[in-house]
Amino acid sequence: MKLQNKPIVLFSILVILFSSCSTSKNTITLSSGKKIDSRLIGVWKGSENGKQIANLTKEWEMKRNSDGTFTINFTTISDSITDEFEESGNWWIKGKKFYEYHDDSKETDIYNYTILNEEQVKFKMIKTDIDFAEENYTFVDTKISTKTNNDTKKDGLSLETALKVQNIKEEYEYVRSQCINCQVLGQALLQHKGKPYDKLTLKNGNGEEISYYFDISSFFGKW
Repeated sequence: MKLQNKPIVLFSILVILFSSCSTSKNTITLSSGKKIDSRLIGVWKGSENGKQIANLTKEWEMKRNSDGTFTINFTTISDSITDEFEESGNWWIKGKKFYEYHDDSKETDIYNYTILNEEQVKFKMIKTDIDFAEENYTFVDTKISTKTNNDTKKDGLSLETALKVQNIKEEYEYVRSQCINCQVLGQALLQHKGKPYDKLTLKNGNGEEISYYFDISSFFGKW
């Protein structure tokens, strides 16, 4: 009996070792010490209908960057009313669990994730601060691009490169460091894709006007 079981035991050990190696070769350790799965980096699309809220269709495009940051652009449709909004935060993994920290809510969602193939990954909800209509909430993301905005320079000179700040003081500290001896002409509140932004307009020594944009979603409306 022992001799007959040896091949089975050996096969099991090889399967475990192969699985471990397969996972580790895709793991990247960030400077923070957290780990990410390189197979999850890229731009992904997904959708669901009535799983979170009855009679609500939700579509999203998520960019998971190689530095552990992400942005999600949501589109929701309910009773012929369409709404769009954006969320951002950080993501990482532990084993087969996927963690998603949201800047706005300060909450972390946790999922089990399974790589289905090179272009699809399945997520199953473990923990969230939102109540879902479907108890065992699952969805599949499909990769549409390997390119992300991770290399885009955040210089604040456009809405696309707006700097995320925690308060107004940070805005003025930044513009003073970038535009020496510039005169502040005005400050304006903007809405872009469902998110609030501050726009600071300055005039430099040559009389030229320069505008800087700041993502203020982390504190807007919370004071």
